[in-house]
Amino acid sequence: MFSNILIGLTVIVCLAIIILALLQGGKSEGIISALTGQSSNLFANQKERGSEVWISRITMGLGIALFVLLIMQQIG
Repeated sequence: MFSNILIGLTVIVCLAIIILALLQGGKSEGIISALTGQSSNLFANQKERGSEVWISRITMGLGIALFVLLIMQQIG
């Protein structure tokens, strides 16, 4: 019973991580311009603002929660 709850929570957390990762803004344009030689501010100090900060923090929290859930599944 307990393992079924952990598996269900793991699936929910995984789906939430996938959705939040898709919502995050792309950061690949800096890498492409650096490789092609265009003017690039790849190493500029760019901060996330507004909703990007919250999405990033929630994704990190869900990643930690996923790690804990998977360890609990292995132990239990």
